[in-house]
Parts: sequence; structure tokens; C-alpha cells
Amino acid sequence: MELIQPLRARLGRPDLPIILLTDKATVQSDFWVSDPPVTDCLTKPFSTPMLRTRVLAWLTRALAPGKARTDETISRGSPKAAPPASVPGAAAARADVATAASYADVLAMMPLFRSLDREQLLHLVSRATEKAFSAGNAVIRQGEPADYVFVVLSGQVRVVQSTFASPLVGQVLAEIGYGEVFGELSTLTDQPRSATVVAVEHTRCLALAPDDFMQVLQRSPDLAIGLLRSLAWRLTNADRLLARYAPDPLTGLPGRRAFHDQYQRLAAGPRRRQSGVILLLLDVVHLNAINDRFGYMVGDEVLRAVADALRRAFRTTDLVARYGGDEFAALLVDAGPANIEGVVNRVHDTLTDLVSRRGLPVTVQCAIGVSGSQDPPATADELLWEADENLRCK
Repeated sequence: MELIQPLRARLGRPDLPIILLTDKATVQSDFWVSDPPVTDCLTKPFSTPMLRTRVLAWLTRALAPGKARTDETISRGSPKAAPPASVPGAAAARADVATAASYADVLAMMPLFRSLDREQLLHLVSRATEKAFSAGNAVIRQGEPADYVFVVLSGQVRVVQSTFASPLVGQVLAEIGYGEVFGELSTLTDQPRSATVVAVEHTRCLALAPDDFMQVLQRSPDLAIGLLRSLAWRLTNADRLLARYAPDPLTGLPGRRAFHDQYQRLAAGPRRRQSGVILLLLDVVHLNAINDRFGYMVGDEVLRAVADALRRAFRTTDLVARYGGDEFAALLVDAGPANIEGVVNRVHDTLTDLVSRRGLPVTVQCAIGVSGSQDPPATADELLWEADENLRCK
């Protein structure tokens, strides 16, 4: 890190983009505060596509055709040469113009905006600002008013259809990367945000004023058609995913297929942190006998009571699903063997309380099988098999 400023000084390029590769996460968090914004940072593990995308984004900004290399040239609003102290207003105006020109050059390299002429590009970025988001941070939240349309300059974001239980845990609808736009749907419909967008890695976005975006969109058929195609693809994919992973109509919980897909995403964090997961497999005892004696309406109420007890017993960051007819599965992230007894007791107590308050004419019991791992496997199959074996031995 100490070599960065001398290198820029020797090259006469204070805005020279530099990407630091490190295996220390603490370096990354300190780096964003202390270093100039034209310095990027990637923490291991990083993939070749991720590195290639980051380099391409910086080359696009630094080497865009026609970009001026004068003393007024700026990088993200920072002057390359200090303006004369006697004319601060004029210097600020030149800086604003140079900033807009720089952003226009960046957008001109992106396929979606390539059809726009120079005047349209400058109008589009006339009030643009650049924003950075750390991995895991929400860029926009479902239900918020539309304040910006975002263009991804580097990094990647994930579009999530939020659930009622947690604003950051839900169905993943899309992942958006360099050169793509998000947040435009609520601007087009004049409605609050329809989904939550979370940064997958450290991500930089250009935030466009909605009015400027709409004015340029109305004057450019090519941009409108390109955006329409992008929206059509996303909506088609979202409909397919939501239909495939529609919640169980009886309990409202995710089903078996959704459990397996969401496991892979939720287990990635504990695997990286070595913080462990616990998986519980629950089987409602004598459900068929309850159906035969009291009817299926009572049996359905039993299943709803179990589902509601699991929702209350677990955190919103955990995963609870109806795995089969009388089976439920629950995944606790960042949990170890010391948490198992407390979790099982909490499930039993919560279920007993719900059955009593709802006046069900039966005693509801669940056999519970437990498995866990400090290094979660890539799929849930191994943990489910171990939990099922523990359940059958009881």
C-alpha cells in the first residue's frame, strides 16, 4: 500500500487506477476509508471472471476514447491538478463538466448506452453521482421510493424478492453485473421498489437522476428497445423462478426444491467463515392417525401449527421448509453443537404453546433428527441423510 502513491507520482498520474489483491479482509475495510477512491481492492477468494470484470471496468473509465488528459481532467470528482485559488467557482464548474464528460465516456463503452449521442450521454449524467457498496449491503430495499436508476460500474448485485419475515432473505431473481441497469422498473411504473438489491461483492454504481433517465429514454428508441429486452428477460426469468419455487400453499413455507437451492447459497458464508451449520429434520408423529380420527382439516391445522412454531423458534436468517408430507427441514447458519439442545427445546416449547392456544384436540409431537458441520458440504444431501438416520434411531 505504501508504494501506491510514489508509483502514481512517478508516472504523473494521481488518478491511475490500481487494484490491490489481498488475503486480509481487514485491509479491505481500512482501505476504503484511507485511500483515494481510484484504488480498488479485492480480497481472496476471487475468481478469474471477477478480476477480469473489475479490470475491464477500470480500463473503461481510464482509457475511454476521447477522454481528455489535461490539467482539468478528474477521476471521480478529484482534480488532477489543483485549480487556482482565486477562481474557486470557475474551477468547480470545470470539475463538474469534466466529471460529466468522464461518466459519459464510461457509459459510451457499455452496449446498452452505445447508441446514444454525446449530447444525450451528457444529459443522462448531468446529475449523476457515484456510489460504492460493500459486500452484503443493501443498495435498494423493497418498498422504498425510487430515488435513483443505477448502472453497475464494477462488481455485482443480487436482486432478491423479499419475504415477510426478512428483507434480505428471499428468492433470488437475478444477478446483475458490469454495464447493466437496475432500479429502472419503479421509475417506469412510478411505484415503490418491487425487490431488494444486495451487493454480492464490493460494487460501484453510477446513480442517475430518474427524470434525466426518463427524458433520454423517451428520445432514444434504441435505448428503449434495449431496456425493454433486458426487462423482458428478467421478468420471464423471475416468473419462472417464482413459479418453480412457489411456497407450500398449506404452510407458506418453501418446498423441497427451494430448500436445496437456498441451502447452497446460505451455506456458502458459514463454509467461508468456518462458523458451522445445524440441520434439523422434523417428522410429525402419527399424522395419518390424526387424519383418520379427526379428519384432514385437523391434520392440516397440525401442519400449520408446526410450520408456525418453526418460524417463531428460528431466526429470520435461517431456512425453514416443508420437506415432505409430514416432514419439515430447518437450517441454522453460523451455529455449532453447543446450540443444538437449546434449539430443540425451543421448538418443543413453542409447538406445545401454539397447540394449546389454538385449541387443537390432539397432542402434537415431532421426532427430530439433527446433524451439523463446521465445514458445510456443497449440497444438503449429506446433512439430510445424517439427520434422517438420527431421527430413525429414536
